[in-house]
Amino acid sequence: MPINSQQKGKRAEREVAKLINKHLHTNCRRTPLSGGLSIKGDIIDIDPDSVAFQYHFEIKDQKKLMIPKWWEQIYSDCGSKIPINIFKMNGKFYSTMQFVDWLSLLSEIQELKECVKDKEDEIIGLQEQLSK
Repeated sequence: MPINSQQKGKRAEREVAKLINKHLHTNCRRTPLSGGLSIKGDIIDIDPDSVAFQYHFEIKDQKKLMIPKWWEQIYSDCGSKIPINIFKMNGKFYSTMQFVDWLSLLSEIQELKECVKDKEDEIIGLQEQLSK
């Protein structure tokens, strides 16, 4: 039985949306007509307050990796959103993104860690004052 590549792509898009929803507790869905309308990208997060809302997702489930070609499409479609390519290889999903976007994510995580540390230190200081 031949593999219907369109069905395979839709299945991958649904699977990725489900994984994002599971991990981020948000509401990602397949884009109607898979980006064929004015809404671009293969999946979208319909919750504007979600962290995933700021990303432009392109999903690929192909045997041959064609990352440069995929990125041409992503760049032409992403608008002001942060582009991310998710592809399936050997039954697992992987993602590629621009290095500066990845660094920006790490920077945000570092800032959050520092903020949490500052708050923990503040709480410890208050507890010490109360125990005196």
